[in-house]
Amino acid sequence: MKIVFMILFMSGTVLTSFAQLNIRIDSIQINNLVRELKDSLNIPGIAVGISKGNDIKYKKTFGYEELEKNTVLTDNSIWHICSITKQFTTVACLKLVEENKLSLQDKISKYIADLPESYQNITVYNLLSQTSGIKDYINEKGLYGSGWEKVRNDVFSDTLNFKPGSAWSYSNTGFWTAAKIIEQISGIDYDHYLGNNFFIKLKMDNTQRVSSGEKIISKVKGYEYRDNKFFSPSLDISNFQGEGDGEVTSTLSDMLKWNMALVHGELISKELIDKMWTCSKLNNGKNAEVFPDSGINYGMGWFIKNIDNKKIVWTPGSGFGFSTSSQYLPDYDLTVIVFCNKDQFLMADEIGFNIVEKIIK
Repeated sequence: MKIVFMILFMSGTVLTSFAQLNIRIDSIQINNLVRELKDSLNIPGIAVGISKGNDIKYKKTFGYEELEKNTVLTDNSIWHICSITKQFTTVACLKLVEENKLSLQDKISKYIADLPESYQNITVYNLLSQTSGIKDYINEKGLYGSGWEKVRNDVFSDTLNFKPGSAWSYSNTGFWTAAKIIEQISGIDYDHYLGNNFFIKLKMDNTQRVSSGEKIISKVKGYEYRDNKFFSPSLDISNFQGEGDGEVTSTLSDMLKWNMALVHGELISKELIDKMWTCSKLNNGKNAEVFPDSGINYGMGWFIKNIDNKKIVWTPGSGFGFSTSSQYLPDYDLTVIVFCNKDQFLMADEIGFNIVEKIIK
């Protein structure tokens, strides 16, 4: 994650004020805004979903699923949702906490054998709050496409970026480790845990890991844009072997189901949801900020920003030709989900924040 750019969005004019709790979801206005952003940002295709409470208020696709075939997007189009996957891993861990099978203060050495001395004090909480210090296997170690054993051996034999709990740093490895802990405790693989506990229950019939490609009906193709041309992404998603950090594919409808069920306490308790969306703490008691004085914090699996004492929590995703964003405003019980099939970091966030600005009056 190129987190350095996030502050450009959240410190600017987008979402400058929540003056009151009234909202207005005008479909024509949103259509015009998304079309304008699609054209100005040169995006092949965009999907946008909005829910208020338990009601889906807006769901629409714009543009192409695959440029080469002129295939248009539909509600059945399946997207690679990138790091929004981390929501599933976080909620799965918290479900195990609720069942008294796991504690956030458990040392990961309880579940992962043969860790070096410097790793012994890393907790499950450190993994989910991005305060573990474990190096990122993709961006720091260049191990994209490698399996767990190689990632485990190469990353865990290296030094930590910092003492656990003393700082904040984004680590896909931390979430893969959390997925392995879920498997250890549940006795089943990560895929089946998500399916048995979440996807089947919520009838998220078109949501699965990349490795479960036999279920895919109509897959959206991701793109990179350079030299005035669209290209296939430099990283081939078919080579992705990670778990828990960025490998799930889904539809707009399924992700709206997920968010509505989650925020209304159908999957884990409201108490745990509040904990999940509370700023993570460092060992010194201070909030873990993405950057000093940025006002952007991280809970567990979600980024957090307070504006005029109103909270927005969101999970961005990027890579493999996609930009994705899942945003929620608890005070409004408002969800905005945006998928784009162009790999431009935080682009889906920007679109989502612009939509929220139109809705919040």
